[in-house]
Amino acid sequence: MKKHRLSLILILILFSWSCSEENDTFLNSDADYFPLEVENSWIYENRLNQNTGNFQGTELLSIDEKFQNRYGFTQTSDELVGIFTSMLASGKAYKQNGNQKIILDGQFTIDLENQLSTIEIPMQDIVLYDANSSLGNMMSSSSGKFQQNINDFPVDFSYRINSVHQGFSISKEINGVNYEDIFVSEIQVYLSAKVFIVFNDFTILQEQEITSITNYYAKDIGLIFSDVRTDIIFEDIPEQLEIDIPDVNFNSTQELESYLLNPSS
Repeated sequence: MKKHRLSLILILILFSWSCSEENDTFLNSDADYFPLEVENSWIYENRLNQNTGNFQGTELLSIDEKFQNRYGFTQTSDELVGIFTSMLASGKAYKQNGNQKIILDGQFTIDLENQLSTIEIPMQDIVLYDANSSLGNMMSSSSGKFQQNINDFPVDFSYRINSVHQGFSISKEINGVNYEDIFVSEIQVYLSAKVFIVFNDFTILQEQEITSITNYYAKDIGLIFSDVRTDIIFEDIPEQLEIDIPDVNFNSTQELESYLLNPSS
């Protein structure tokens, strides 16, 4: 009986040590889940499903500039650009604490129908990756207000953007390639809007989560998959606006096809 107890204790010790070592590898190493270096490039297969139909295309995302510690991206596509890569190309990304944290300053653009102006939501200090965070923890949160004209009426928007650590995955298969050591994060975008007409405020968009962006980053490679789900439900629009704003609903994905990294990255 004592031998069995000793064997069980030994197994538990080895199991605990193994789990501890795995957690340390994930959380304490300086693993690079998004190599930022000029001339690094990634090719994505993009898909967009929305009310007007289904679309797809290929896109080249490349890092073409570095100013101080901030890196700028360029998109190249004759067909369909991706949602998340458009955010990257709209601003700059940079790292803190070695490779422990990646932060983005950019913009999220949403196209409206009926030839209306696009909604342009500023994205400031959005954490894409934080090795010191735990599963389910909020890595960053930002909020603010901006104003845009819709049919010559000033519309006041309020937004909130959360970035959440959604854990690690041992592997994920994309386009027939199996990638290992995956970090998963989610960007949640909340938005509300109102317009002032004839001494009254009219709510045209109740506060709601309009977009969820789930990104998968592979160690030493970068973004391998992005899933964007957007659903915007507008209120009844005041007649004075003389315009109808259709609800917005679409799903967009980006899958890595190939990549080329600078040897120094």
